[in-house]
Amino acid sequence: MLAFTLRHAVQAIGVMFAVSIIAFSMFRFAGDPVNQIVSIDTSAAEREAVRKSLGLDDPVPVQFMRYFGNAAQFKFGVSYQFRQPVSTLFMERMPATLELAICATVFAMVFGILMGVYSALKRGTVLAKLFQAISLIGISLPTS
Repeated sequence: MLAFTLRHAVQAIGVMFAVSIIAFSMFRFAGDPVNQIVSIDTSAAEREAVRKSLGLDDPVPVQFMRYFGNAAQFKFGVSYQFRQPVSTLFMERMPATLELAICATVFAMVFGILMGVYSALKRGTVLAKLFQAISLIGISLPTS
């Protein structure tokens, strides 16, 4: 049991590392965040100062290690778009996210159980086949 737990813990760390590389790459190479922060008529010197203050002038491996270390400590920095700490934005949106997730889970469980019981009791009927088709379509759809 201990070997099983350790193996899965190591796999989880590997998955988190891979996801962090993908996320870093997407955000790093998708565009220049300095363009979102400053206005169009900002001088090149001011742009370079902003780039230096954000650490964007460092080599990419150094930026990734800083990103990974901060993410491991739950330090997500400041949102470029909203100019607020990301942790504050998380906490503001968490209640609505949890409410939506709980409602969707309850809805899916209630209707899923009802449709499953009906399909088991009334096998072969048109409505049972329709419920089975709906559940298969629901399982087959991508989640995001």
